[in-house]
This record gives sequence, C-alpha cells and structure tokens, in this order.
Amino acid sequence: MDSQTNHSASTPADVLLIDGLRTPQINAATLQSSGFGLLDLAVQCSAPLLLRCAVTPHLLDSLILAAEAESQVQDLRKRLRLDTDTALYQCDHGLSAVALASQQIRSGDADLVLVLSSDLKATPQNDLLTSTQRLARLFDVQDEDASAFAEASRLRADDAEQGGLTNRHRTTLFDSQGHACTEDQPDAVAGACALLLASPRGLQRLKRTPLAHLGASSHAQAPAEYPTLAPLLAATRLLGQQQLSLADIDLWELPESPALALLSHLAAWQDADFCHRQLGLEQPVGRLDPCSLNVHGGSIALGALSATDGCRQLLQLADNLQRNHLPRGIVCEQHAGGHALALLITRPQETSE
Repeated sequence: MDSQTNHSASTPADVLLIDGLRTPQINAATLQSSGFGLLDLAVQCSAPLLLRCAVTPHLLDSLILAAEAESQVQDLRKRLRLDTDTALYQCDHGLSAVALASQQIRSGDADLVLVLSSDLKATPQNDLLTSTQRLARLFDVQDEDASAFAEASRLRADDAEQGGLTNRHRTTLFDSQGHACTEDQPDAVAGACALLLASPRGLQRLKRTPLAHLGASSHAQAPAEYPTLAPLLAATRLLGQQQLSLADIDLWELPESPALALLSHLAAWQDADFCHRQLGLEQPVGRLDPCSLNVHGGSIALGALSATDGCRQLLQLADNLQRNHLPRGIVCEQHAGGHALALLITRPQETSE
C-alpha cells in the first residue's frame, strides 16, 4: 500500500473483485503423475492473474492463502517475488480469506490484496452423513431426489464446459514434463483459485473495470447435531440483515455436496413450522428458483475442495452475474465444525445497463 492510502478514512472503502483465475480441478491420478505441490497449484493460477491485471508483485499490500495445511504462506514470498513488506496471512477456507481481505480494504489498511486458495485432497463427507440423513428424513427428501440433483449438476457443468463458459477464468496447468491440463477432471481432489481484490483507490491504479462488488457477509454456527444446517443459517441471516427475500437474489452458489443436505435446506425454507421454530421467522423463506442455483454445476461435478470451493464459487458467481447482466447473488461456503459463511455480491453499477 502506498503512502497515499488514508488509514483514518471515516467511510469504509468499497471492496471490489478485479478478476480471478483458477486451475482445472484435477483427480488423484493426475496429481500423482504431475508431482504438483500445494504452492505449485497456487502459483500457476496467481502468476498469470497478476500478469493479466498488469500488477507487479510490489504493488500488493497483502497476500492471504487459504489452505488446510501447515503454514506455507512464507514460501510464496519467494515464489511470487513479493516485497519484504507485503503482509502474509493464512487461513483454512477461501471465503474466510476473502472476508479477511475485505476487512483490510474497508479499514484502509490495504488497496490491493491477492487471495489464494489451494487444495491437495477432497473434503471428506463422513462427518456430515448423520446430520444429512436426519434432515432428509425430517423433510422427506429421498435418495432418488439427491441422485437426480447430482446428475443435473454434472449436466450443467458439462454444458458450461462444452459452451466454453468456464474458459475465461480457468488457466492451464503445466507439470514439470511440460504436460498440459486444460479441463476439469471427474473425481477431482486438487485445485487452486486466485482472486485479486481492491479498494477504489487500487482500482484507479489498475485502470480496469471490476468484475464484482463484494458486499455484506454473515457467519453462522449450526447446532452440534445438525452441522450441515450451517449454510442455510448463514444465508438466512444474511437475507435478514440486508432485508432481502429470495426473489431479490438472482443467482446462488451453495454447497451441494452432499446433495441430500442441500435439498433438505431448500425444503426447510418452504416449511412454515421449521422457519418459525428454528429461524424465528413469521413466514417461510420461500421457494428458491432451481434455475438460479449453481448454474454451471457445483462441488458434485467439480469436486468438493474445502479451501478452494468458496473462491471458485465466488468467481463463478461474479462471472455469471456479469455475463447475464444480473445485479445480485449470494455465495455460501461450508466450514468444518458446523460453521458457514455467506457473502452477498453485486454487479458493479458502472457495468449496469
């Protein structure tokens, strides 16, 4: 951050998503044959992103790495040739890293922040199984419903792939032998995503049109016996805090693995008794339009990666809002221990029609 940054600004700075890149999601066989490490994946999406945005490393005020691994963020200073005064941070989940970056920008402590998320293993679902089954029984969601949803998710991802809709924000991976990986692979266990966030001051320095405006966020912790409820609670709280209804949200990116849990959440929003007793609402939240949900496929099709999923979903949502000239969307990320974070994003006014 340069010396012109105003640390004492009375009005919090806007947080803008400038651009993002992700790697293809790769399976275990490719991961083993390529020899990729956690930071290899992170660098292969962050270096081309900085180049595309014409950002030299010395312009970055901070870098935040999301990874469920022992701290490796210090090694990125050398790999990306960062200045010694660039602040480095690490956390477990992608949207948590985005939230930290947003806090730094709003407080005036940063103008340009690079958020990286990287995974080398898929998220285990065993700890969510009991909670998922309980919710499914409560709302009469059947395994057949989940299977149908999973197949639809894969079809949406295939359609997006065939239509070239994921190409703009997906880079090519090259291993040490020069072999290239350009497409997402089934049964993915690894991947990375890089996001460049900026204040309005940082945006002026880049002379670019932002991809999205990052708005309010909400965190929730679910009851211990129902950890899979966390995304529903976080999203409901965010809607209430912003005085929005389902009809006000054009697109959603929600955790869909396991599918039984997501379908149970959608059913719960339509259940008057549940909404009254558990959410404290006088009326049901309502029915979410399925055409607005994970429109290019989600973690069922692309792999459930705990650190990377939130950033990938955020980038996917921002791209779809811009591509379809829609104003508003919500992305939600499931965390371990029954936690979740929901984030509201909007298409910048300067790109609105």
